[in-house]
Amino acid sequence: MASQPEYVSIEQKVQELYQPGNPQKIYQTQQELQVLQKSPEGWNLANILLSSADPNVRFFGALTYTVKLNSDWQSLSPESLPQLLLQLLNWFLAHSRGPRFITQKLAATLLLAVIKFPELSNSIWPYPVHDVVLSASKNTPTVGTRQPLDATVFQSVVLSLDAHDLGMVLLFCTTFAEEISRADVPRQNRPPLYKLLVSSTPHALAVIKPTLLTTPSSLFSPDSVHIVLIYALKSYRAWTIACVSADANAPVVSALAQLFPSVIGFLQIESDMSVYATVVDVLIDFMEWADKLVTSDSRKILLDLFSSAYAASKIEKVGSNSDDDDEGITGAFLNAFICFGELTAKDIANNLGRPEHRRIVELIMQLLKIPGFPIEDEIVSNRTLEFWDLFVESILYDDDGTLLATDKDVRLSDAQSVMMQVIELLWTKLRLPDSNVAVRWTQDSRDGFFAFRKDVADLIESSYQLVGTRLFSILVQFVISSISVTPIDWAGIEGSLYVLNAIMQSLTSDPPEFEFFQILLDSKLFSILSSSPLVRTRQTSLSLIASAIPYFQSDAGKKHISTVVPYLFQCLASPSLALHASRSIFQLCSECPRALSDDVPLFLNIYRDMLANGGAIDEIAKERIAGAIAEVLQQGVDNLELRTAYLRDLVDLLGGYAEEVVTLAGDLAPGPDARDIAASVLKSLGMVGKACRRVEDIEGTATSTASELDHHWNANGASGRLVKDKIMQIVSTISHMPAFAGDITIRQNATAVLKSGLSEFLPGPFTWPPDVIFGYIRDEIVKVEKLDTLQPVLKLAESLVAAYSTSQTPDIHDLCVQLLELLYIGALVPNNASTSSLDPDINQGILGILSKFLQRYLDVLLASPYFEPLILQFGVVMVTANEPLVVKSAVKFWNDLLCLSPDSQSMAVAHATKQVIDLAGPQLLSTVAYAIAGTCPRSLITEYAKILKTFFRTNTGIAEQWMTTAFQSESCPIDKAKARRVFVEKLARLRGRPPTETIVKDFWIAERGQASDYV
Repeated sequence: MASQPEYVSIEQKVQELYQPGNPQKIYQTQQELQVLQKSPEGWNLANILLSSADPNVRFFGALTYTVKLNSDWQSLSPESLPQLLLQLLNWFLAHSRGPRFITQKLAATLLLAVIKFPELSNSIWPYPVHDVVLSASKNTPTVGTRQPLDATVFQSVVLSLDAHDLGMVLLFCTTFAEEISRADVPRQNRPPLYKLLVSSTPHALAVIKPTLLTTPSSLFSPDSVHIVLIYALKSYRAWTIACVSADANAPVVSALAQLFPSVIGFLQIESDMSVYATVVDVLIDFMEWADKLVTSDSRKILLDLFSSAYAASKIEKVGSNSDDDDEGITGAFLNAFICFGELTAKDIANNLGRPEHRRIVELIMQLLKIPGFPIEDEIVSNRTLEFWDLFVESILYDDDGTLLATDKDVRLSDAQSVMMQVIELLWTKLRLPDSNVAVRWTQDSRDGFFAFRKDVADLIESSYQLVGTRLFSILVQFVISSISVTPIDWAGIEGSLYVLNAIMQSLTSDPPEFEFFQILLDSKLFSILSSSPLVRTRQTSLSLIASAIPYFQSDAGKKHISTVVPYLFQCLASPSLALHASRSIFQLCSECPRALSDDVPLFLNIYRDMLANGGAIDEIAKERIAGAIAEVLQQGVDNLELRTAYLRDLVDLLGGYAEEVVTLAGDLAPGPDARDIAASVLKSLGMVGKACRRVEDIEGTATSTASELDHHWNANGASGRLVKDKIMQIVSTISHMPAFAGDITIRQNATAVLKSGLSEFLPGPFTWPPDVIFGYIRDEIVKVEKLDTLQPVLKLAESLVAAYSTSQTPDIHDLCVQLLELLYIGALVPNNASTSSLDPDINQGILGILSKFLQRYLDVLLASPYFEPLILQFGVVMVTANEPLVVKSAVKFWNDLLCLSPDSQSMAVAHATKQVIDLAGPQLLSTVAYAIAGTCPRSLITEYAKILKTFFRTNTGIAEQWMTTAFQSESCPIDKAKARRVFVEKLARLRGRPPTETIVKDFWIAERGQASDYV
């Protein structure tokens, strides 16, 4: 046992934890104290520290009890538990008049002892609340009463407690309910604890009820009474929520709910903010469990409250910024008011004709009239959006999502009127601030404001089915009238276009709104938008054009494309608008290519100007325009020769842009401009390649035979072949520049160009022979300096093998043989193939390639001289790699292999599959066995279970044999060996059925153990 001087030293160490100092020293002190807490002397240490005069030391003493219960509870015998509870209860009583954080920690520790022994609670401490009341009344700890007091006598004992003792008991009740309903309480402990909670409810009610039934007018003083009321409210809330969470249908829940009207009455006590806020907290929590805790009578009381003149006076004060109400009573009431609105949105929607329901709607609308910008100046309007969403949903749909609203619905007209007013109010909130105002906003305010706009747009979109075309018409008319007066209300126009954009996104084919949109196009709007001082106005107009693509696809809309194209091109010249304009242009070209086919020369000229502007225009905008031109060529230009000529012009422009790279990157340390241009050129070619896919489906090429297309795109000197060679020249020139050696972005974009034609069956501008693709892969791997930049090249190799893995494609066996050699010599050997120390991306890339071999080239794997290092070493070792994503890739590879059906394979492939399994199976299952025997992280158990499920489903007999052998190779105690044998037998019986995963998890837990010092 430690001597008294040693305990003095320990107390000094505890005090050091609460003093500023060297973080490393504090950490070291904390570690030393934790060792002492967990030692056999920990129990005695806790008692001595709880006797200290220093509150921090006393708290540490209570914490030491917690640590001992968490780490050593299994060493406690049932016989010692009553004494431990008495000791803890004694400390709880002794410190009840001290700092609350100590008392609360002691109460939590007292309950922790109960949680650790839930099965003994009925025999050791069947009436905890009853005993704490008796202990408080006698100031002597009492535990384990067998015969509780009569209810009347017990109530009289409760009433005899003074304010301090009653507050202490209420604190215990609150802690009791909160602790046993914590999410981290073990599942198996919950049933007896919930039973104890329910059986203790009559005693808890006897403690809580008298205070809650007190007339509010009699509680205006003294302060000690208010403190007890707060304790009672918190205890009532915690106990009720714990009971309803444990069993919502238990009779005690109804008994607790009967007190709720009394709680509502305490809103009269506005003189004490703490009481008022606590009452509101109870209201909000109960409304979240409304179906169980808010009776029809309580709901009527709440309805009367929130539709009353009192509520109106509080709503009127919201946003007034008066000192007495700011963030105070009014704010608390507002929280409850909004919560009630969300709770009763359906009832309100169904009863708009009733005065009290209509009054609540009017009050919520009143909140939208608070001056200022949302988030920056006020946060209330944002909080009303959920109510309006629920309101609209209740009008339009039933509980099953079936559309309810019809023209005959009597609620419809009234609801339409309400929502039109709401949208008008929200529209004013959407308006952009002046630049001199916005410049003062923080980034959080900006983000919040634009998030609010997005939420409003979502609300308008969902409510449009209710308000209908009238809203669209009003907004269009507002825009047209605004551009006809001086000064022009650009903020109002932007807000209107923003709402029109939200509506346009929700419209279906050929709606009546298209007629109004056509009126907007016929106005002078798009001819004067460039004069708007608000850049956001033009950005929003560009988004509206993109959302109106279905209109432009219609016969009427095609005639108006010429109205917006000049505006879009004009916006391209502006750096702040180029991204938005390029997005709209790309979508327009993708969806309306034929309507724009005559504009290709104009597109090319504009694209030439964009490239000439260098860094003034964002590279992404340039890339989109290249893709947009290609989309028009692919779908809108029928003549193959004309399409090729345009494509040649486009590629020549990119080639000229690439020449800038050669100039700028003449040394090994190019500036950022050279790299950005190089990456953009390749990215643009990739987008062109995507657009040029499936050219055989275009009307003009459908009549071309395969041989004609082959000659056009592959014959020496043919116009298509010249374009194709130019593309490869650009890719090769940039990829092979020393300045970009090892640049992963350059590799990603270059491989994207080469991959773009791999899925094509007919010749085209991006369909290169497999040996050309392989040549690029080989060159990149051979010259690589940093293996971690090879991931895009490996992905290209994976795509190459996959593209030629169907029976309709040529056989590339010879290339696959070379690829395996390249993988081993170029990627694995430099980093030791038998370990998992490679870059995770490289590991995944190689596993992805090997997986693609399984479809058609499994025999290549088996015959390769690199089979052992690639499969038996690398493939197996990756199953236990350090990176979870690599493990998942390895698991997929082995599952794909194991799932190869012999019936769907040739005899040679089936034989090869069996050989691979025979060779790799023992080592693979040994690796998995090691992992699930407690060495792998919990997050990967599911992955290893997948392998076992597949292996035992497809190869049950040998899987059981190999798994048994794997476990036998490690000596272990007899009971563990038996458990492992039983585990393998269960796997064999299940043969991969769903319970396998659960069994594997349970086995991992048993092998690893769950001993933990802290919960």
